[in-house]
Amino acid sequence: MTKRLLQLQKEIYRFETTDFETQEERNYVEGYSSKLYFFPVGDFFDISFYGNGFDEEPDTKVKDFDYESNFAFYAFLDFICEQENAEKLISLTFDGPDEGANGTKEWNFSRIINSNVTFPNLKSLKIQLTNLGDHNGNIVGVDYEEGGMIAKLMKKMPNLETLIIPSAPDKSFFETGKHPLKRLILQVGYDSQNFIENFAESDNFYQLTALDFTDLIDVYDMPEQNFVSFESFEKLFKSKAFSTVKHFKLKNSILSKDQLIGLQKLNDVQFLYIKAKGGRYVSHLMKEKQ
Repeated sequence: MTKRLLQLQKEIYRFETTDFETQEERNYVEGYSSKLYFFPVGDFFDISFYGNGFDEEPDTKVKDFDYESNFAFYAFLDFICEQENAEKLISLTFDGPDEGANGTKEWNFSRIINSNVTFPNLKSLKIQLTNLGDHNGNIVGVDYEEGGMIAKLMKKMPNLETLIIPSAPDKSFFETGKHPLKRLILQVGYDSQNFIENFAESDNFYQLTALDFTDLIDVYDMPEQNFVSFESFEKLFKSKAFSTVKHFKLKNSILSKDQLIGLQKLNDVQFLYIKAKGGRYVSHLMKEKQ
């Protein structure tokens, strides 16, 4: 597998440094151009992909494309969708530059979901989160909708222990059967999809000990009803599903100090509240003031 990964690295580099139409060389841009890096972990591999996550034709193999496309992402997904390769993966990371369209960077894993592949030994899946200063928000899905994509990935990863995602999964995430997930870090993206209450009513993540939850990144002074309510968190803190959680981080919430204290009184979980808010260009603020 090492030889095939090295070959894939070369193919990605060649594509990134060759103009598709003229076949002329172009510059490799550090921090922007796609790349693949990996290292062995015993008999398995920890692999990281850096690039963009859009997929315009997820049912078409990269070898069948006859025009310039998101080659690196397609080629990498085609590679890990081969069962013999998937069985060698212990950790997968998807990261990339801060770029996208209309303020959004979409990670589309339909190519994996549409395949028959499973990842029986995968322990960690990490998908790029959104930093407060980013121009584009990261999400998982197709056409701005998560659409159950995260749950479908989970079904293919039965032994996953760590999941880091930039979108809240829908209710089907809690209908995947018993799962040994231990650590979950998530940002809600554009829609919380009632995640907190769905979690409170679930029973499938029986080994979850650490939850890191980031509510909406508030850039435009959004109304309170857009955020997860105190009542929803109250249900969570009282629920059996939350009883295994030992560490809970809450970010970007609009809860008051009294509400936070009220939640802590309901449960002795180690509870860390992190107050944050999305950034704005000062030039935009100036225009709004005029």
